[in-house]
Amino acid sequence: AEAMGELRAIPLRGMGEIRAGDSLAEKLLGAIRRQRLRLEAGDILIVTHKIVSKAEGRVVRLRGIKPTRPAQRWARRYGLDARVGELALRESRRVVRMQHGVLITETAHGLVCANSGVDVSNVDGGKSAVLLPEDPDASAARLRADVKKMTGREIAVLITDSFGRPWREGLCQ
Repeated sequence: AEAMGELRAIPLRGMGEIRAGDSLAEKLLGAIRRQRLRLEAGDILIVTHKIVSKAEGRVVRLRGIKPTRPAQRWARRYGLDARVGELALRESRRVVRMQHGVLITETAHGLVCANSGVDVSNVDGGKSAVLLPEDPDASAARLRADVKKMTGREIAVLITDSFGRPWREGLCQ
């Protein structure tokens, strides 16, 4: 019998490294099958922005980034990587605050966050940075449509990740 009002979060494992051009639907559905799970109509698939960005080719090799003078000055003053600062400035709609080694920007999406969401953690040892998806709504709609095409099931897709609070330490989900 189906439990009404039940909410369960089940992590998917064993997807392997995501690369530009990979089908997220195929990778996710493969992991679901290997874990002997099954998507049902009405399920919600929650996907981190990092794997969406990787599949969409939103990974930038840092060695190819030439920082501008403002990014160089900022980085030198606070002992930061000027290339990451440069990417954050390029990805921003506007700079909200630059103080005490913290670069708070508003992204093209309207998010106010540290470093425009540019992420170098858990990528490839700091050689590359992952940018936010260009259009997360379109990315979620594509993934939803691909899953429906492959399974026949109507599900919802959320693209999310931990999100740093701009003026505080710590994360919120």
